[in-house]
Amino acid sequence: MLSKLVAALALAGAIQPALGLTAEQWKGKTIYQLITDRFAPASDTAPARTNPIPTVCNPIDQTWCGGTWLSVIDKLDYIQGMGIDAVWISPISKNIDVHTPYNYAYHGYWVNDPLTLNPRFGSDADLNALSAALHARGMYLMVDIVVNNIPSLSVNASTNATALTADGSRWTDPSYFHPFCWIDYNNQTSVEYCWLGDENLALMDVNTENQYVISTLQSWIQNFTTTYQIDGLRIDAAKHIPGSFWPGFCGAAGVFCIGEVYGSDIGFASQFQTQSWMDSILGYPLYYGIVDGFGAPNGNMSGFVTIANQVLTAFPKPYLLGNFIENHDLPRWRNTTVDPQLAYNAMVAQFVFDGIPIVYYGQEQDFSNGAADPYNRAALWPSNYTNTSTYQHIARLNKVRKAVIANNTLFNGQSFLNSTSKIIASTATDVAIRKGPLLAVLTNRGSPSQNASFGVTQSGWSSQSSVVDVLSCKPFTTGADGTISVSYAASGYGGMPYLFMSQADVQALGVCSSGGVPTTASNSTTNVKSGSTSVVEGVPILALLGSAAVALLGTLVL
Repeated sequence: MLSKLVAALALAGAIQPALGLTAEQWKGKTIYQLITDRFAPASDTAPARTNPIPTVCNPIDQTWCGGTWLSVIDKLDYIQGMGIDAVWISPISKNIDVHTPYNYAYHGYWVNDPLTLNPRFGSDADLNALSAALHARGMYLMVDIVVNNIPSLSVNASTNATALTADGSRWTDPSYFHPFCWIDYNNQTSVEYCWLGDENLALMDVNTENQYVISTLQSWIQNFTTTYQIDGLRIDAAKHIPGSFWPGFCGAAGVFCIGEVYGSDIGFASQFQTQSWMDSILGYPLYYGIVDGFGAPNGNMSGFVTIANQVLTAFPKPYLLGNFIENHDLPRWRNTTVDPQLAYNAMVAQFVFDGIPIVYYGQEQDFSNGAADPYNRAALWPSNYTNTSTYQHIARLNKVRKAVIANNTLFNGQSFLNSTSKIIASTATDVAIRKGPLLAVLTNRGSPSQNASFGVTQSGWSSQSSVVDVLSCKPFTTGADGTISVSYAASGYGGMPYLFMSQADVQALGVCSSGGVPTTASNSTTNVKSGSTSVVEGVPILALLGSAAVALLGTLVL
């Protein structure tokens, strides 16, 4: 049946060949990151590859719950409904397949043979089917790649040829590994040549200077991206391999490469672009800035501003960085920050600032039980894939981004994609970010209303210009010198984000049903200061926040 599906898509012209998508072709995309085992449950058309699977997928059990590449296909409507156009799946390579002190490799990151597909998640045909299904929708497929850190249950015997063979390792010669040493994170050479893990589960460091290792990996990745029509690679633990290895590897892949460079050191991280080691990296520095600015009511907005400006200065192509506020190695945002408006402000920053937004599965469901691994890797299906307020918020941000990108909407001669983000105003609690035709006005004040306002002078628009907050489709008029002023005083308006665009652009793009023009048929156009309820395409803001959030308005202690 699966082969017939692939054949039908091919005959219909739906399977589009991988054209070696470049970094520039990823500009303007939004990526959805998922863990294959945890995103969608087994079904009649996507049977589990593990038997038995638990009745309840409890993340603390750290075992397989039955998700596969075929089950991802079952829920592509759900992903695409948020306006997302690329899917990043967890590693596809064969893992150590025995019980460890940390239970099982359900996540896919304990790779012992990068060249072989992991049968726990599907077959050759299954991965091709997922690729075909995404391409039929005009979506991209990004695959998480692990080339280093081979797992071993015994440090002492780990690089013995017999033990390597018994473990099913691709690399059976001890010379294919660096000698054992634990990493000293104060020494980059140690980071690149020593081992991750611990005495319970060592992650052996592959010798990526060995010519056989290099040629084997390059040949494999070239064949892999071609065979499965892969559009992009996310490179795990990129900083744990010398940077000089990556140009050859990514060059062989022929597709966009974005690496994990965990940490806040902007100077070091920027070398992946300045030294041309890789197209891009995940934006950990900006993540820490967003946490500073929006991670708590009345947080450190100056910290966000400082880091954001440093990122723009240090990286030659900041527009290729991956912008995220949570992932499988970090706490769920709503675990550490219960206020929904802080989360929404953080997401607007994530989507408007230079970079490629990445949504981690469950973020759209406000998953909060996830302070760390393994709790931040829960199954998604208990959520019933609900159309939550955050799901709608992400869809709205994507709709606006797609509209200005598709129509090449200009501001002072610059488009959204070709402009550089600029922080044009900030206070201890507020910030305004200009990105092409969009102006984001954000705050960390939190949900409860406050007798306060934020005035953004020199917005870029002239005095008495008609502008629209495209998150609520509410019209505003600029004051002297193009000043935009937002108030946090009215009930329900405490700490909400704003995303402004000229009324002419809104009408041209059709991103608001009324075009952002005042109308007597709706109170959505009433001035914020009046205290009337605003709407997001007809949905009141308080309804979007949900009953729990409404309760917070009166109970949060700031």
